[in-house]
Amino acid sequence: MNKKTACAILILTLIPISGLLMACAEAKPSYQITSFYVTPATITTGEKATVQAEVKNTNSETDTYNIPVMVNGIADNRKSVTLAPGQTELLTFEVTRSRAGAYKISVGNKESTLTVENPSPAVWQLSNLQITPDRVDICESVVVTANLINVGGNKGSYTAELKIDGVVNQSQKFTAAAGAKCALCFKISKSLPGTYKVSLGSLSGEFIVNEPPAPVFDVPVAPPCPPSTEGPCGYGS
Repeated sequence: MNKKTACAILILTLIPISGLLMACAEAKPSYQITSFYVTPATITTGEKATVQAEVKNTNSETDTYNIPVMVNGIADNRKSVTLAPGQTELLTFEVTRSRAGAYKISVGNKESTLTVENPSPAVWQLSNLQITPDRVDICESVVVTANLINVGGNKGSYTAELKIDGVVNQSQKFTAAAGAKCALCFKISKSLPGTYKVSLGSLSGEFIVNEPPAPVFDVPVAPPCPPSTEGPCGYGS
């Protein structure tokens, strides 16, 4: 291959490249992200984070943009928007992840970090123990109530044990999601008088069973008095 042929090939190769470079240089910016938010910044696995990005058309003509939300550099979702020159629109995406970790969330040239954590286990909290009434007669019923709530971050099961004088008297089992509330209710009665200590988890109280009244023996009853024939103060009428 002579020098003239080599030069001709080189020129033919450079012409389209230079044209492409000129086109890129003259290309107008596609769109601008004027605001960008990821809320909340920390979620648990399976929860959703909201991504909001305000898009502005900086071109002199109406354009349609296919805008992706990127998670660690990979498109997670896309939305199409048509904007007039200078017009803005707020786009909203939802992002969720099943694995814990730190994720880079971006739209256009804006970027933020989303932290995904494993949910905490179920944590149960008892409150508001009430014993009604707190004093009864033998074999009368006492009602014990309390509130139970799962303050943890995940669904779980709990067995509530009502103890009388330290011995389990009754139990109830509950399965509930995070944040769920349950009402506990137990009914008990005792055949012997005394003071009974009640405990439910960390809560405690007591109730009293009264002594039975003393037996009443038969006593001779005097006959009723005959009707008086006297007036006031013993004077005859």
